[in-house]
Amino acid sequence: MAKIDVTQIEGYAEMSAEDKLKALEGFDIPDPDYSGYVKKDVFDKTASELAGVKKQLKDKMTDDEAAKQKEQEEREELQSKYDKLLRESEISKHKAKLLGLGYDEKLADETAEAMADGDMEKVFANQKKHLDSVEKRVRADALKDTPKPTPDGDSKTMTLEKFRKLSPAERAAFFEEHPEEYKELYGGN
Repeated sequence: MAKIDVTQIEGYAEMSAEDKLKALEGFDIPDPDYSGYVKKDVFDKTASELAGVKKQLKDKMTDDEAAKQKEQEEREELQSKYDKLLRESEISKHKAKLLGLGYDEKLADETAEAMADGDMEKVFANQKKHLDSVEKRVRADALKDTPKPTPDGDSKTMTLEKFRKLSPAERAAFFEEHPEEYKELYGGN
């Protein structure tokens, strides 16, 4: 609702209530200037067109967003596969090196996976297992090469004294079966 500017009525502030009423009834309100405004029917038509375009844009954005979502999922799947291959490659390299150091295959698998996962506690524990295994093997090999004592306390190695006590046939058999030991006994004599 339009308001009347009472400052345009002369002496309005000093008038009595009845005079103010008469002055207001006789006051001509000028027609409003609508030059800067848009007619309602034009506005409604434009608003309707704008709503239609917004709906189309929203539908298109949904398609675009769906495409982006699908692309994102594919990218994540590829990244996951890449990470898996990278991990398997790293495990394989570590395993090859560990096998080269003499690890048994099962322990090499476990240790290589622990290395790839960054589980250093397991790596060190498996290293200890490997070292224990190597130590057992070295001891077993050393014992295998150590000559066993004979029940009479005599060793089975041939000495020059034992060789001289042999019969000529036994000497010939020893020479045939153990030529290196024979050379050591006589040292070129």
